Amino acid sequence: DPISGIHDPQLQNYNTPLLPNWKGTALPGPLSLSEAYSQFILPSLQSDKPHSATFPMAKWPDPILRKPASPLPHSIFQNQHHNASSLQQLQLVAETLRSTARQEGAVGLAAQQCGIDVSLIYIDGVVTTTSKDGIFLV
Repeated sequence: DPISGIHDPQLQNYNTPLLPNWKGTALPGPLSLSEAYSQFILPSLQSDKPHSATFPMAKWPDPILRKPASPLPHSIFQNQHHNASSLQQLQLVAETLRSTARQEGAVGLAAQQCGIDVSLIYIDGVVTTTSKDGIFLV
């Protein structure tokens, strides 16, 4: 049957004989920053293991890849005493985005590619004599 659009159920677990090892995804979402924190990061923080969370990463033709990301709310940065937990959640989401990119062998990863509705991008490969970290763009 022909595919009717980006929300067609046929796209879930999409595969093709041309790429036998390829399997598309259909991530739920999009998730807010706090929902991503609660679902993926908080459980690893509550376990005996050090922070080891990663996010699922969407693969074409996942519909989440066609949704534009929402801007990061400015309120997270405006009142740091009032929004300390939001700022900490953002930091942990960013660190988890980096871990996910590195685990997947990606040189960059947008939060939206992980089903998180926030305009946050991690780019790996920034190496200096004092740091091996990448950069984050908001």
